[in-house]
Amino acid sequence: MKRTFRLSMQWLHTWTGLVFGWIIFLVFFNGTAAYFRQEITTWMKPEIAAAIDPAKSVSGAVAFLKMKAPNAETWTISVPDNRYPGSDVTWQARPKPGEAPTEEEDDQRLPPDRRATIDANGRPLVIRDTEGGDYFFQFHYAFHYLPQFLGLLVVGMASLGLMVALTTGLIIHRRIFAEFFTFRPGQGVRSRLDAHTTFSVLALPFHLMITYSGVAILMFFFMPWAMFANYSNPLPYFEMIISRTHTAPASGHTAPLVSVNTVLSAAEVVWKGGRAERIRVTNPGNTNATITVDRHLNGLVAGPNANLTFNGVTGALVGPTSQTSAAATAIFSLHLAHFARPALRWLLFLCGATGTAMVASGLILWTAKRRRNLLDPEYSRRGFQIVETLNVAVLAGYPAATAALFWANRLLPLSIASRANVEILCAFGCWGLLLVWSAARPMRKARVEVLGVAALLFLLLPIVNAATSARGTLASLMRGDPLYSGFDFVSLVLGLLFATAAMLTRRRTYLPAPPALADPIAAIGPTILEGTE
Repeated sequence: MKRTFRLSMQWLHTWTGLVFGWIIFLVFFNGTAAYFRQEITTWMKPEIAAAIDPAKSVSGAVAFLKMKAPNAETWTISVPDNRYPGSDVTWQARPKPGEAPTEEEDDQRLPPDRRATIDANGRPLVIRDTEGGDYFFQFHYAFHYLPQFLGLLVVGMASLGLMVALTTGLIIHRRIFAEFFTFRPGQGVRSRLDAHTTFSVLALPFHLMITYSGVAILMFFFMPWAMFANYSNPLPYFEMIISRTHTAPASGHTAPLVSVNTVLSAAEVVWKGGRAERIRVTNPGNTNATITVDRHLNGLVAGPNANLTFNGVTGALVGPTSQTSAAATAIFSLHLAHFARPALRWLLFLCGATGTAMVASGLILWTAKRRRNLLDPEYSRRGFQIVETLNVAVLAGYPAATAALFWANRLLPLSIASRANVEILCAFGCWGLLLVWSAARPMRKARVEVLGVAALLFLLLPIVNAATSARGTLASLMRGDPLYSGFDFVSLVLGLLFATAAMLTRRRTYLPAPPALADPIAAIGPTILEGTE
């Protein structure tokens, strides 16, 4: 412990932020992008035209599935809307006699022969294979190439670390709100501390809410003892807190499926005008068929009737599919914000961006405060160099890799196998190269060069989009398409931000090494003092 409680909290704040900082940055960056998960998916599938009539889309989807997978165990149909105008369909194969029942798979993880995007006439569209915005959503809570258990563990521990950092930050900055209105540019470390404080306070309620709700979602992952003390298998426990309507297995007797649009009309009556987002048909063409309809939560928090189950033969309402506890509904709704309309979604996006900047400025502040320590021969330079390299590779390199993902989406041939995986490999390959570059180049040059790469990739992305699709910025503006023009606008803003950061880094002045130093230290003085105004 330090001499005082406040100094102890300062030490804890500093080292918790450093240990988990890069992970938290990735979580914030990807989670912020995931607020526009569906819009990103739409941009990454430019072959999908404007939204079609939902009723006509559902009819075409049912006709396609009856022809393509009449004996499937389940059908899933997404109803198009203004955020994602496509109608995606997937189907789960029925297990053969003697086989164990198949576990429900994530729609995006299904092989291409069990998913399609169809038009209003029930014909499959030829579109590029991509994970779209789901990549950012999955990365932000479990990382991409890690096993899910390990990814959840890493992100969960980092979330706990962020909660500690936020709490200790409030303790050590006793005048945090007064300091919020005090920014002193051009004063080196002081300016970086002011920037860190500004980004931290600007959306502090959001930072606290998103961190607490994220930890609460993983509560049973971190504290399973009470559950396992009373249940030998966790499945009955979750069935108790989430009461689900269990569907009966196929009876072996055929029966015609009721009109799905009739079921949608009945659901809209229960929802008093609400509309559907997702339809799931179990045992189609069987006497035990059921149809589950998920409500579109635009502007709404999930209620007791958010999921309705109907008899697939008669169309009669069976009841709510699930009745989640109010506490769980509140936590998930706050964190995922499915209810957010466009204005609120943009506000949440900006709050997430301030959280990303808060973490980035904190990591930069750590190196700025310790740069002068390098003049001490007893100070370990290796740890400092590792932190600086990771700062460049993560804070500038990962955004550049994200831009590379969008480039790959536009430039890769549509016919290559496992195209969605190749897109992500291109992004990670770019990230890996920038990591190696950051470690091999002098740090001052590496910072400018990696920031420049990120700026160039984002600034040229609208041009690449216009050259490889019919949805360029000018065409989108003339067509009145806010989604594509908005995506290009955000790309340009990010490119300008990284270009500005690269120019400011390049113009930064450096202190010369003190002349009294011994020759070995004096020789590296200008290098180890780089970045200090």
